[in-house]
Parts: sequence; C-alpha cells; structure tokens
Amino acid sequence: MNTFLLIVAGVMLTAAVVMAFIPQSWSAPLAWLGLLLARLSGHLMLSTGQVIFWAVAAAIVLGINYLLPVAVVKSRRGVPYIAGGALVGAFVGMIASGAMLIVGSVVGATFGAIAYMRTPAGADLEFPSRRFFNYLAAKGLPAVVTLCIVGIALGLIVTQYTLLSTLNP
Repeated sequence: MNTFLLIVAGVMLTAAVVMAFIPQSWSAPLAWLGLLLARLSGHLMLSTGQVIFWAVAAAIVLGINYLLPVAVVKSRRGVPYIAGGALVGAFVGMIASGAMLIVGSVVGATFGAIAYMRTPAGADLEFPSRRFFNYLAAKGLPAVVTLCIVGIALGLIVTQYTLLSTLNP
C-alpha cells in the first residue's frame, strides 16, 4: 500500500508540473496532494509544519486564481517561458538548499517573463512596468509554488533514497 501511495504521488507531482506549463488553477493544490501522499506513504520524511506551510501556499494560489479575471487566468501568453524559468531555477536552487529552491524558482520565473517580454508576442508587457509585474505575479506565482512543492518532494525522496541505500548496501 505504501508503494502504491508513492506511485500515485509521483503521478500527481508529474501532472502538476505539466499543469504548470498550461495555466491551470489546480496545479499547486495537485502538487500539494502529491506531497501529502508521498508523506503518508512513509517514504518521505517531512514535518507537519512544512506540509501545512505548502497547503497554505497552494490555497493562496487557488484563491488568487479565483479572484483574478477569467481572461487573465485562462491566458497562456508567456506561461511556457515563466514556468520553464521557474523549473530551471528550482532545480538549480535545489542543489544548494530548500530556501535556495524557492529563491531560484522566483528568479527563474522572473527571467522567463523577461525572456518572453523580449519576443514580439510579449513586447507589450514592457519591463519594468506595472503590467509586467502584474502578469508575472498572476502567472509566476502558481508556477513557483507548484514547482517548489515538486522540487521539495523530489529532493527529499532522492536524498532519503540515497541515504537509505548507503546504509543498507
């Protein structure tokens, strides 16, 4: 049963990453559910405080998506750039620490948005402008929270598996 929960968690985390690249309101909550299932499986040692923190972050993202205009939530402009930057930043930050995972994801999403702004389709966002930062917040926050949750789960699973494999050769 524990292995089954871990497999389902892996599928949920993978789906959340895919959903981060196609703007979906449920990407962060799905990532959190994957994190929770991985913890409940017993294969992921994560404190209750961390689980609650990421639940609140996912709930905030979901709430903001419901407060934003539908046109903004459904817009796909620049999302692959923003989510791609957040993904790269999260993995680069994950090498250093959990805090750097978050910082790297935010910096990556920002650079992704700037890269999109440099394309003909994104030229109207004009960095630095209010419109640019509003769009970055609307599209970057869900990607950052989703990819941070996935990065933390992946990092802990890899670390704990490596630790256990060295202890039990």
